[in-house]
Amino acid sequence: MVHVMNVFCSTTSFQHFNSVQVWVGTVFMQDGASPHIANPIKRLLSMLFGNYRIISRHLLTNWPPSSPDLNPCDFWLWGYLEHVAFSGPIANLGELKILIAQHIHKTGTVTLRSVVEYAISGFELVAETGGQNIEHFLGKYRDR
Repeated sequence: MVHVMNVFCSTTSFQHFNSVQVWVGTVFMQDGASPHIANPIKRLLSMLFGNYRIISRHLLTNWPPSSPDLNPCDFWLWGYLEHVAFSGPIANLGELKILIAQHIHKTGTVTLRSVVEYAISGFELVAETGGQNIEHFLGKYRDR
């Protein structure tokens, strides 16, 4: 996870966002998964957002219990990858990794736009339910 964050932070897009103060006023909220709260990650987030603008386990503001996960990967990516990766036989872990990487790289603009629209529908559903968990609604609003 630290390697991924370092790679992300070294990208031109991230450097541009950081230089134009895009993060001013942004609150960064992450779940409490152990890899997400490793000390190097917490230091990086604190440097970018300041301790008062991070919602995470073991920092000043904890992740609210039973709060909905608004990560587009949870709304779409994991289910999509599971569907395409396991649509046929897989010989070994290496083949599975290659298959997943191929499908991620083949994801087109139209699909990504749809993912964003789907995530926005999820955000609206969270607002409609007063911030409650929406997992049990996901199948219903996928067809909206």
